[in-house]
Amino acid sequence: MKSVLKKTILLFLLAFLVSTLNPLVISYASLSDEIDKKNKELEEVNNQIKSVQKDLTTTNTKSASLEGEVKQLNNNIKQLNLGIRSAEISISKLSLELESLGDEIQDTEKSIADKNSSMADVLKEMQIQDNENTLVIFLKSKNLADGMNNIQSLLNLNEKLTLESQNLKNLHEELDVKIRNSTTKKEDLGLQNSNLKNRKSLVEDQTAARKDLLNLTKKQSKSYADELSDLKKRQESIANEIEDIEKKIREGVNPNSIPTKRGVLEFPLKDYSLNDTLSQEYGATKFAKYGYTGGFHNGIDLAIPLSTPLFSTSNGEVVATGNQDNYCYRGAYGRFVVVKDNGNPFITLYGHLSRTSVVPGQKISRGQLIGYSGTTGYSTGPHLHLSVYLSSTFYMGPSKVCGPMPFGATVNPLDYLSLN
Repeated sequence: MKSVLKKTILLFLLAFLVSTLNPLVISYASLSDEIDKKNKELEEVNNQIKSVQKDLTTTNTKSASLEGEVKQLNNNIKQLNLGIRSAEISISKLSLELESLGDEIQDTEKSIADKNSSMADVLKEMQIQDNENTLVIFLKSKNLADGMNNIQSLLNLNEKLTLESQNLKNLHEELDVKIRNSTTKKEDLGLQNSNLKNRKSLVEDQTAARKDLLNLTKKQSKSYADELSDLKKRQESIANEIEDIEKKIREGVNPNSIPTKRGVLEFPLKDYSLNDTLSQEYGATKFAKYGYTGGFHNGIDLAIPLSTPLFSTSNGEVVATGNQDNYCYRGAYGRFVVVKDNGNPFITLYGHLSRTSVVPGQKISRGQLIGYSGTTGYSTGPHLHLSVYLSSTFYMGPSKVCGPMPFGATVNPLDYLSLN
């Protein structure tokens, strides 16, 4: 009877403990499952974005026609809508991760409080025993064995205090890591919210542009094809003007005076690598040979989805921003940002942006958001054009047909970018 009663009591206590702990366990498990689901959703959407990116890179405007332009806009809108979904999933995922981190931080803080209390108890007990020296402890003991036990008890307290101190240190380090992770995720959440807003705005712009094109009559469509043909000539003319001026500047620079040090500039993208994005290299590229009379490309092109966040390659100051589409629509760099590097003799140009998030004179840090990728200016698809100038040769000057234009002696960005 007693045995049955004991088992019943034990089962009751076990059920009570499980019911007490279960909500916490379920909470953590539920959050973890939800985060895993968001990761899978995000992966699926991002794969779709990459697929559309291939279409955008290959279709562009090879056939200078109204149909080609409309198809390009349709792909832009499709990619932006996928990007909006990606941002929404990321925001939801980051919110769940922040909630989970918040719970973990609370648990860690409670563990620290418990450890402090435990250490206080050990110190109190040691203080009582430390009032008597080893000899007194032996003299007060009934026998040698009893004395040794008392001494061992004091040593055990020392060991326990040492262990508790180390555990407390580990908990503080763990808490610091979790707080840093929480801060990073909050920054990422802010970036995703900003990106979501930008993508929605771009969808409106692209939809309005598509509507305007679809409203053209057949007669106007023919006229539009002629305009596209003229645009191609203007684009080539502007590109040639840039190359003619920069070629003369480059010829005046001693190649041995140009420093080469990989890694002094940070890669301007956070979620993409060079191998995934490089669509045109620096110098006498295949496109430059038939696209420009001079046959020279003064930067690198990184093919990325519309509205991808772009980050500064260095600590520095914004020396210029602008939108050349106001002077020569689709003729040059479009929306651009120019940053002077504070630590190296370089000035960096970011071209074809959809939006900028910095202003001239602003001090910025390496890795700081400067804007979002786009298709403004002379662009055959969404990408970032990145040029690196020697700062001693750079200037903003007038061009023949496109307003204020950045000029200078450029170097190959791949010689200086951190590509890890």
